[in-house]
Amino acid sequence: MMSRAGDTAIAAEVQHRRRVVVDVILLLMRNRRILLRERVNTGYGDGAYEPPTGQLADQETIVETAIRVASAEAGVAIRAENVSLAHVMHDVSGSGRIGFYLAVSGWEGEYISPDARWFPVRNLPTNMLDRPRVALRNYGEGMRFSTYPAFGPAGPALSSASGWQDAFSA
Repeated sequence: MMSRAGDTAIAAEVQHRRRVVVDVILLLMRNRRILLRERVNTGYGDGAYEPPTGQLADQETIVETAIRVASAEAGVAIRAENVSLAHVMHDVSGSGRIGFYLAVSGWEGEYISPDARWFPVRNLPTNMLDRPRVALRNYGEGMRFSTYPAFGPAGPALSSASGWQDAFSA
């Protein structure tokens, strides 16, 4: 590919750029509990729990995705001003993913689907997807960014962290 800068032709190499999936994960918490939904008929991790999750769509912002996911996956309405960045996880396994974990400080409606339950943050289900479990642990330890799988020693368990459980108790 050639581009021009003034009258001089400059050769520009076009390199393959990595494409990653961008996940938006909602942290809906109240009274030291977090809303998790059971995966059903997805072909991956069916029967395991995770927070309400969706993928960034073309021409959509992360906050717009959060609003869409809250309605579609959690059955609640949220506003942009109630969404804040909690954690970012770069998953380098497989083809790569980046997960934006967003804390939601308020919403309208109540999720009554049979595939979702409120779990104590200190007692998450054993059949939870590993990636969100690790992200929640890291967030509870005060980390705002992490890589999955982790390339260092694991920190203290989520149950020993206290900051985020208190911060979003409503």
